[in-house]
Amino acid sequence: MDQMTDDFIALLERNQGLPGRYFTDEAILQVERQKIFEDSWMCIGLSADAPSKGDLVPMTVLGYPVLIARDGLMLRVFHNVCSHRGSTLLAEPTHGRRRIVCPYHSWTYKLDGDLVATPHAGGADTHICEQFSEKRLSLRSVRTAEWAGHIFVNFSGTAPAFTDWIRPVAERFINIEWADLRRDAACALNLEVAANWKIIVENFVESYHLPWVHRALNAVNPMRQHYQILGGHSYLGQGGTAYQAERISGAVLPRLKGIADYSRYEALAVLPNLILGPLPDMAFSIVILPESAERTRERVEFFFGGDEALLERFASARQSGANFVASVNAEDVKIVEAVQRGRHSPAFNGGQFAQTQEATSLQFQKIVAAQIWAGEVKKRPEDIVTLAVRDIRHPAAA
Repeated sequence: MDQMTDDFIALLERNQGLPGRYFTDEAILQVERQKIFEDSWMCIGLSADAPSKGDLVPMTVLGYPVLIARDGLMLRVFHNVCSHRGSTLLAEPTHGRRRIVCPYHSWTYKLDGDLVATPHAGGADTHICEQFSEKRLSLRSVRTAEWAGHIFVNFSGTAPAFTDWIRPVAERFINIEWADLRRDAACALNLEVAANWKIIVENFVESYHLPWVHRALNAVNPMRQHYQILGGHSYLGQGGTAYQAERISGAVLPRLKGIADYSRYEALAVLPNLILGPLPDMAFSIVILPESAERTRERVEFFFGGDEALLERFASARQSGANFVASVNAEDVKIVEAVQRGRHSPAFNGGQFAQTQEATSLQFQKIVAAQIWAGEVKKRPEDIVTLAVRDIRHPAAA
């Protein structure tokens, strides 16, 4: 930790970027996993993954097997592990289930996690065993919340209340009517990116690279019309003032409710691992899950404005809009993988930030450093460093 402390001081006090090992070292990822992902609220999927009562969806998050369960209006997340002998409970999604049954010895749980049956546990045809406390052997739950159609969990149980944690983001997006958005599953993508998760976030929150990496995007939404968004320790992102929906989707899609200016938009990285971009005529989200120090899984989803937008007559426009965003993201994947390879070089000592263009990327590294350091010294990240909440306009657009 001593070397990390020196690196963090250099970053927080002198704006010196993190050295290459912070993007290649598995030991550092394990620290981030605990101090950043497990100790905070992180996104793991969509409410649409389990929309109906009895929907059960197993998945692996940070190497943990977890189980999403919809019990009426209540959505719960459990560790996908039987309390008896530790078998995973489900391997594939199922629907309309009333009980969760372990495949090993048929121990049975309700959708709220309570243990309700232990077949033959006391001997043949004796289904009660006095040594067991059914309450103590219920499934272990994970703190869970839903917001904007996404599922969030807090593994450690130590994060602030979700409503307090999400409030800065919710206030920034106060005009967006999330409940009106409709997902088009046909547009979804799942990607494996050969880059550290932090490089993906650093890249997303700045528009400096647009003229060279995203020529098609820059032609319809130029760099000079973007601005940087600093959200303290909560969020980072960028906004645009020249969005041209028809040139992107090739047609007019129903507009999202709550958006008054169809040429403007903002897209945020809701830290640590959700990218959320409500555009005037569609929205996208990217859930970022680190698989290793140098490999990250991206889940890319697309949403449209109301039931009308899902009609067949808009199918081509929906796909065109999604394809445009996907092509931009593919360009990002290519460049972040190049950056990942470069950070193995001994010549890279943390690099430089052009703060007029990359204040967001610099602030993101400071957020990472503050969260790790705060976890070590048992303080809040806000006590480690005060971070700006403001927008930075490009000089050309001033």
